[in-house]
This record gives sequence, C-alpha cells and structure tokens, in this order.
Amino acid sequence: MPVISTNTAANSAVRYLNMNSADQSSSLSKLASGSRISQASDDAAGLAISTRISSDVTTLTQAATNASHGISVLQTADGGAANISDILQRMKALASQSASGTVTDTERAYIDAEFSQLTDEIDGTATSTRYNGQSLLDGTSSFATGVNVMVGSDASDTIEVTIATLTAEQLGMSSDTATAPTALTGNSTGYTATSDVSFDINGTTVSLSATGGTNSDGVYTAADLVSAINTALGSSSTTQAAVDSTGKLTLSNSATGASAEITLDNFTGSGFSATSLGFTTTSSTGSDAGALSVATQDGATAALDKLDAAINAVSQARADIGATESRFNFRSESIATSIENLDAARSAISDVDVASESAKLASAKVKTQAAVAAASQASQMPQDLLKLLQ
Repeated sequence: MPVISTNTAANSAVRYLNMNSADQSSSLSKLASGSRISQASDDAAGLAISTRISSDVTTLTQAATNASHGISVLQTADGGAANISDILQRMKALASQSASGTVTDTERAYIDAEFSQLTDEIDGTATSTRYNGQSLLDGTSSFATGVNVMVGSDASDTIEVTIATLTAEQLGMSSDTATAPTALTGNSTGYTATSDVSFDINGTTVSLSATGGTNSDGVYTAADLVSAINTALGSSSTTQAAVDSTGKLTLSNSATGASAEITLDNFTGSGFSATSLGFTTTSSTGSDAGALSVATQDGATAALDKLDAAINAVSQARADIGATESRFNFRSESIATSIENLDAARSAISDVDVASESAKLASAKVKTQAAVAAASQASQMPQDLLKLLQ
C-alpha cells in the first residue's frame, strides 16, 4: 500500500546500507591490520588461543636471549680457566726444573721467584675474569653456588650454571691453614713376636715382648698394639694409635705444620720391620700455611703432586663448563624450533587470508553501493506519490 507518512522502502534500504557498510569496514580493518581477529567478537576462542601463543613466543624470544647470555658467561669463564691451566703447566715445568739435581739452591731461588709470581697470577686471573661486573672464578659471584637461567616459557624451564672456584688456595697452591700429616694405616690386624723387638715412633721407642700380648704369648692383636704404642708415647703426645673401622692399626698426628710428623724407624729384632706391622709407608709430614715453594728440591718435589692435582681440578672445571655450554646450545636450537612452530600456529589462527578477505571487501563494497542507490530511489518514492495529487 503506497503511503507517504512511512517510507518503509527507505528504512529497509538504510538497514542494508548499514549492514553492508559494517561488513566493508570489518574487511578493511582486517586487511589493514593483517589479522583475522580485529575484535574479540570475530573469534573469542581463537583470540584467547592466539594471545596465549603470542605470550609464549614473546617469552621464548627472551629465553633465547637468556641462553645466549648463559653461553657468553660460560665462554668467558672457560677463557679464564684456560689461562689458569697454561699458568699451571708453566709452574709444573718450573717445579720439574727445580726438582732436578742438576741445579743448585741459587738457581732454585731464581726459579721460585717466577713460581711465586705465577701463583699470584692464578688469583689475578680468577678475579679479573669478569662478566657483567662479577668475577667468575674467585668464588665471590653467585655462579659459585649455582645460578638458574630461564630458557623456556615456564618457570621450571631452567638450566643451572655453576662455575668452580679456581683460586690458588682452592687449587691447593696456597693455604691459609697448616695441615696435619696423613695418617699411616697398616695392612695387618696384629703381630706375633717370637722374640723381643722394638721400633721408634717420632723418636719414642715402643717395645714388643715375646711374652707380651693379651695371653702373654707374644701374640699382639691390633688393640694390643694400640695399647703398647699409646703407653709408650704417653697421653701428652699428639701422635696416637687407634684401630680403624676395618680393624687395622692406624697412626695419626693431630699437630699441624711442616714440623708435625709421623715417622717409623729403628726397627730392631730378628726379621722385624715396618712390613711386619703391615706398614708400607713409614713417614708422613704436615705442611705449613702459605704458598707452595720450589726454593728447595724437596719443596719442588712436593709441589709436583699438588700441581698435578690442580691441573686435574682445572680440567674438570673446564669439562663441566663445556658440558653446560653444550646443553645451552641444544636448548637454543630447541627454542628456535619452538618459536618457528608457534609462529606458524598463531598465523593459522589469527592471520587474515588476504585473497579471501579482499573478495569479501569487493562484495561488501558493491552491496554498499547498491544500498546507497536503493536508499536514494526510496527517498524519491513519497515525491512520486505526491504527483498523484496534481
């Protein structure tokens, strides 16, 4: 029914114009942003998933940087450890030279001067090997006790970096405290005296009678030997005998320093010797506080063993550093792969299909133009109806 008070056709045309215009604007927004989801109503579930993936990608990107920093720390530490290893090898060469009988104490003093300087340089290298202001090898940084480096998207995705302390003292090249002699342990649990015998411990004579022992038959158990030795030494002596957990005779000295010793000698009696008591080593000496010295032949000989132990310790530290660095390398590759795959998954969810959306835009544009034309025609309808009154 033709009317002039309500233009139903115009209302319908405007409604479709608004719908088509909204579709056109939506397509333009998606094409301009490159995202299929320009607002939450486009795909609420897809938006939630793509946002979580984007968060993981951002975290993994930082994790890749963290892993790179971890590798840099380890490479820095390994460089310092390599220098310390070179120093120790030079020190071993000097100790070997000093231990040789072809040089005199005068030359040993010259050798010891370089040896002492190199000992100081170990500490200098340990302190000067720094990363981000932290000394890595002197035990003062947090890496000495272990640092967790985050290399993933979860708080549990960490790699612990622990770097050994490689100071001269830690490597046994110097010490702030004197040490006691190493205990001597016999391989026998007793001794049978067929005649009266004796021996000295640190100059004190211990006698074993052919009629001594628990049953007065010359049979001495380890406990009998302990009693005889401790009685001879007296309670004031720092050297004492004991029975170890395996029932063997053990001699120890609680005193420390180079003057502290355990010495077995002056064995008297037919066929009686240190091996009769099961001892293969007859002496042990403590050491004074302070750095190693090669100023004497004995000192140089003792330094060789400690240098071997120090070189082994540095080699172990470098092996641990290399193992951790290898782990970081593999984790870095894993992170790169995860970022690539997550980016692809996010793209599949949120990125706009340009070809498809362009087609939608073209369609919406044509419909919008048609709606505009229809609205224009609908606006003329009341005017046309008024012509009937003329």
